[in-house]
Amino acid sequence: MHEEMTIVSVEEEKKEPTERRKRLVSQWISTVKKAKQFHSDAFKQMKRDMDAALKGYDDKDWSGDNYVANILQRHVQQRTATLYAKNPTAVAKRRARMEHQFWDGDSNTLAMAYQASEVASQNGLPVPPEASAIIQDYANAENHAKMLDNVALTIEHLFEYYMKEQEPGFKSQMKALVRRVITTGIGFVKVGFQRDLDRQPEVAAKISDVQAQLDYIRRVASEAAEGEIQEDDPQIEELMLSLKALMEEPMIVIREGLVFDFPESDSIIVDPMCRQLRGFVGAAWIAHELYLTPEEVKEIYSVDLKNDYTGYDLKGRSHDMMDNYHSSKNKDGDKEGLVLVYEVYDRKTGLQYCVADGHDDFLREPMSPDVKVETFWPIYTLVFNEVEHKDHLYPPSDVHLLLPMQHEYNRARQGLREHRRANRPKYAAPAGMLEEEDKEKLATHPANAVLELQALAAGQKVNDVIQPVGQIGIDPNLYEVSSIFDDIQLVVGAQEAQFGGVSKATATETSIAESARMSTLGANVDELDSFMSDVARAAGQIMLAELSVDEVKKIVGIGAVWPDMTREEIMQEIFLEIEAGSTGKPNRAAELANIERIMPFLLQIPGIDPKWLAKELLKRLDDKLDLKSAFAAQVPSIVAMNSQQGQGTGDPALQGVPQGGADNAPRQLPSGGNNPMGGRI
Repeated sequence: MHEEMTIVSVEEEKKEPTERRKRLVSQWISTVKKAKQFHSDAFKQMKRDMDAALKGYDDKDWSGDNYVANILQRHVQQRTATLYAKNPTAVAKRRARMEHQFWDGDSNTLAMAYQASEVASQNGLPVPPEASAIIQDYANAENHAKMLDNVALTIEHLFEYYMKEQEPGFKSQMKALVRRVITTGIGFVKVGFQRDLDRQPEVAAKISDVQAQLDYIRRVASEAAEGEIQEDDPQIEELMLSLKALMEEPMIVIREGLVFDFPESDSIIVDPMCRQLRGFVGAAWIAHELYLTPEEVKEIYSVDLKNDYTGYDLKGRSHDMMDNYHSSKNKDGDKEGLVLVYEVYDRKTGLQYCVADGHDDFLREPMSPDVKVETFWPIYTLVFNEVEHKDHLYPPSDVHLLLPMQHEYNRARQGLREHRRANRPKYAAPAGMLEEEDKEKLATHPANAVLELQALAAGQKVNDVIQPVGQIGIDPNLYEVSSIFDDIQLVVGAQEAQFGGVSKATATETSIAESARMSTLGANVDELDSFMSDVARAAGQIMLAELSVDEVKKIVGIGAVWPDMTREEIMQEIFLEIEAGSTGKPNRAAELANIERIMPFLLQIPGIDPKWLAKELLKRLDDKLDLKSAFAAQVPSIVAMNSQQGQGTGDPALQGVPQGGADNAPRQLPSGGNNPMGGRI
C-alpha cells in the first residue's frame, strides 16, 4: 500500500516553535476570546432573536402549547422580499477627471485646430504647434478614456460571471443575509479569491469544482503513506472509490476566481475599541471564527493537529462545558470534536494570523491578507437599525424591537382562548348527589341521548338536582389587538393590513402610513445599495490584482481589455458601483414618467445618438432585449422608410406622399395639380 502512494510527498517535520512564537499565538487566542466575552451579551441577544423568530415568542413562562401567532416570522419574510428583489447590476465607471492639458474643452477650438491642420496639409506646410498639441491632446485623452471604458465593461462582465458561479447562488445567499440582518441586527460579507489547488476555510465561499474532493484524496493518501491508517481501514476504501470516481470524470475542472462568503452574525469578533461597525471605525483588528474538523484543518492548512487542540461540540462548547459530548478519545487515542480556528486581520502589523484554540503554533505562516483591498478588511458590514451608543456597539434587530408586541399579542389571544374555554357549558349539583356513572353520562353523552340517572327519584325534576352555571360574557375590549398593531406601526412601520388583518383606518390614514413606511424602506434600500457598492468595489480591486489576462479573456472573450497598469493606478481611475435601486424593487413607474417627460426634448437636440436613446429606454423598462444585432449601418429608421413611399392610391400625383405616421402634415401640391378632394388648386 505504501508503494502505491509514492506520488504523495511526505511533508518535512516542522520545527518546534520558539517560546516567543508560542507566546504570540497564545496572546492572540486570549485577545480574541476576551473580545468575544466582551460582546457576549450582544451575541446572546442574537441567539434569542433567532429563537423568537422561529418560535414566535421569547418568554420563559411561555410554551408552544399556549396560543402563538408568529408575527415576527411574517415581518421578516415580508421585509426581506421588499428589500431584496433581484440580483444587483454592477456598473463600472470612470472617475470624472480633467484629462486635457492643451485643449480647453470647447468644440470650436478643436474644430479650428483640425481646420488649421487641414489647411497646412493642403499647402504643404507644417501644422502649427498649437493646433498639433490640441489635436494630439484630444486624441490621447479619447484613446485613454476608451481603454478605461473597455476595462470597466470587462469588470462588469467578470462580476456578473462570478455572481452566477457562486455555490449556493449569490441571490439566495444575499436574501439570506438580508433576512439575517432583520433577525439579528447585523450581517457580514467576506470577499475572497479562490486559487488553483488552494481551498479556503469558509464552507460557504467556493466555486463549484472538485477542489474539496482533491483535498480529501491528498489528505487520506498522505496519512496512508505515513502509516497513520492501515490498508484495511474504511478510509482506504473511500480513497480508492474517490480516485475511481475522479478518473471516470470526462474532464476535471479546477478553477480560480472571486468568491463571496456570508459568515454568521456572531462569527465575526470585533476589537472592543471599535466605535462603528460599518467600516470597523476605531478597530485595530477583527477575527473570523470558524469551526472545522481536524481532517479539514489538515486538508486546508496541511497541519496535523493530532491531540494538540481543544475540542468543541456543534454548539460551540469546549470539553470543559460539554455534557460528555466528544469528551473522550477514540479507539486510536486521538481527540474527537471540532477545532476552533481564528483568522485574525491585524491592521497595525498588516498581517493575517491563523490560530487554533489549544494549538501552540500558527496554522500557517503569518502573512499579508489573502486579498488586498483599500480598506484592509475584506469583510463588509450591513446594518439597518444603527444607533449611537457608547456601551452598545451592535444595533437592535427588527425582531428584538417587535418582541414586546409579539408577547402582548400572544397573551391577548391566550386570554381570549382561556375565556372561551371557561365559558363552555357546565352544571352544578349538590355534593354527593350524583354518582360517578351519572357524571360520565352527562359529560359525554351523544346527541339526542336518553339518560337514566341514578340520582333522580321517581317524579323528581332534573333541574332539582342539576343547575346550569351562569357564564361571564366576553368583553371584546379586554382582548383587542388593534392597539398592538398601532405600536408595530410606530416601531417598524408595518401596518395591520400587511399582516393579513383588516385595518379600520381610513384610506387617507392608510395612505399616509404607507408613505412613511416606504420612506423607511427607501432608507434601508439605500443602505443595502451602499453596502453592495462597497462589496462590488472591493471585488473589482481583487479581480484587477489577481486575475491574469488569459483568464479574463477565457471568461469574457478575446475582446476583453485588461490593463498593464498597476492595481493602484487603475483604482485611481475606475471604480465599480452598484446601479441605484437594483437590489430592491425599482420605482419603474417614476423612471418611465421621467423618461417620457425628457424624451421629446432629447429628440429635438442635434447630435443625440438614437442608439443611445434606445438603450436608455430599454434600461428604464428593465427589458433584456439585445440591440447589437438590430442595428444595421446606413439604414434609415422604419418611420423614415415609410415616409419615402406612399400607399398605392392609383393617383400619380400622390406618389411619394405619406399616408400616415409621424410625417403626415399637409403638403403644398405642385401648381396645377389635382386636389384629392375634388377640383383644382
